[in-house]
Amino acid sequence: MVDLSFDSFLNIFKKNVNVDSSNQGSDYVELEVEQGDKPMAKIYVKYYNLNKFEDASAILNDIRSGYTLSFIKVKEIREKGGVDELKRTISKLKKSADAAEAQIIGVDEDYLLVVPDFVKVEKGEVLSGQDNKV
Repeated sequence: MVDLSFDSFLNIFKKNVNVDSSNQGSDYVELEVEQGDKPMAKIYVKYYNLNKFEDASAILNDIRSGYTLSFIKVKEIREKGGVDELKRTISKLKKSADAAEAQIIGVDEDYLLVVPDFVKVEKGEVLSGQDNKV
């Protein structure tokens, strides 16, 4: 059986990147995308652990850049700061995402995914780890 949890998916990136919350700006994975006759553009995939409202400023810069897919773990801010702090932070991220025409997608209870406007995100079928017997 295949482990399909979101944490397992994130481990793919963590194996390639040493994520250090004190130095979040330098932790990324580079992907190259072909754009027809144009030179290759770089897309960055970054992982953030959001502990407090002030941590959102680094993410805002990535949203504005337009070439970053951001995985954001919001579990700590929800547990430490409460739901009000989480709503305030998400509201701030949403304003920048709307201005940059980016999307914010809730993944699980603990993660957000912020993607640029050229990335299409479709919600697929929810798969469970148990076999469905009829």
